[in-house]
Formats: sequence, structure tokens, C-alpha cells
Amino acid sequence: MKKVIAFIKLNAPLVYFVNQVHRHTPIHTVVIEDKHLGELSALNRIKRRIALGPSQPVDPHVTVRIKTGKAATLYTRVFGQDWLDLDRSIQVVYCRNINDPVVEELLQREQPDLLLDHGTSIVKDAIIEKVPLALNLHWGLSPYYRGTHCTEWALINWDPRNIGVTIHRLTKKIDGGDLLCQARVEPEADDSVDSINMKLTSEGTRIVIEALALWESGNDLVFHEQDHSLGYLTLNRQWNRSLRATIENIEKNKLIAKMIRTPARKERLPIISL
Repeated sequence: MKKVIAFIKLNAPLVYFVNQVHRHTPIHTVVIEDKHLGELSALNRIKRRIALGPSQPVDPHVTVRIKTGKAATLYTRVFGQDWLDLDRSIQVVYCRNINDPVVEELLQREQPDLLLDHGTSIVKDAIIEKVPLALNLHWGLSPYYRGTHCTEWALINWDPRNIGVTIHRLTKKIDGGDLLCQARVEPEADDSVDSINMKLTSEGTRIVIEALALWESGNDLVFHEQDHSLGYLTLNRQWNRSLRATIENIEKNKLIAKMIRTPARKERLPIISL
């Protein structure tokens, strides 16, 4: 059996991603990047208890970070119960940074066939080079939207027809590796950035499972080189209070419904399917 290791942070959609993939292609170990190494402060424990209410797992395998009941309702609507805790059959390793020596040592010891990354910090070459194949799930349609806050940038651009998710080779170039497959998510009138992003993880998980089924059966995965000139890369340092306010205004005034009817870009840009 091929050995798979996943890299995530301790967030609800990422836990869902691992649980779903694990049902189809068993995941040996999950490396969780968390500066608190899985521990919650007293205040965050209280917020979590209030947010989850009676649905809070007893003695959880991992303690998912959540602060509001509204978020819990959204996660349950999109993911069912699969975000509440990680499957107990999966080994868990915590690290403060995904490039810590403990992660290198783990990969050296376990010799996995595949690495899956969703939502961590930038993974350096020293880590990637230890695995024959490394894939990343990116909230955005590369090469059009690469980097951070891609859903927000698409909405700011009034470009709802080109919101989606990309599975690509994991490289040190941010969301710049060769493309494996993609899927669109068509926003609905009552969507928010958060609800769209949860749908992106759901769709991304679906196409990862399809790709891994091909991989496990011995089929070659076909990759496509990106043309970065077709889009642009946005970084955290470019995101500011003014842009955040723009998104809040879009959500508050239900402008997603309007941009669905009158998008700035009517074209659905080409994407890659399996």
C-alpha cells in the first residue's frame, strides 16, 4: 500500500479534507502546523465550548479551533460532522512551522509516496524533495488567481465566474507548480467569502479523491505547466484594512447577487480537468 502524509493547519475545512481523503486513500500521518502545538488557551476553550454546544466531541483526537456558533453552523451545513474531529486511526504530529526539523525527520523516517498539503505556510524545497510526489490544494484558479485571499480578489474584481480550486504540484513558487486538475465554484446570491471558501475545500477534496483513485490504480497523473503571465500573485502583505472593508461592504450589501448578474468579466477562463 502506498503511504500518504498530509500537511494541514488546525482548521475545520482542513480536518474535513483529511477525513474525506482518508476514507478513500488511507492517510498514514497528518502533520499539523500550529504554533500552540494543539493546545488552546482558557479563553479559546470557552469560545469553542459555546460555539459547539452539545456537538463538542468528548476527548477529541485533535482540538479544532472555532470561535463562533455561526461558523459551526456553516461548517456543519457544508461538511456534515466530518470537521469536528480527526479520524483516530490517523497518526498526528504537531509542529510550530511546517519546515521544522521534526517534519524533515518524519519524512526521512517514513519515506511516504505522496504528500498532500492544504492551508499551511510555504513549504521549502528541503521538505518537498523528500517525497516523490507532493500536491497542494489551493483556494483559487491558478494561474489567474495565485497566493492569498484569492476569493476576495475575485469578488473585488467582480469576477465571480472565475472562482474555483486548483490541485497542483507543490513547489516553493507560491501556487505556481504544474496543474493537475481544477474545479469551479459558482457563487450563490446569499454566499459570503467564508461560505464560498468552504465550498472550495469541498470541491477540492472531491477532485483530490478522484486523482488519488487514478494514482493508486497505477495510472500516470498528467500535469500541465502554468503560464503565470495569464494572472497574478497576491501576498499577505498586500492585504490591508481598506480591502477588508471592501469585502465587508460586498457582503453587507449583498453585492454578490448583483455581480453574478453583471460580472465584469463574462468569460469563464479555461481550467484543467482530469
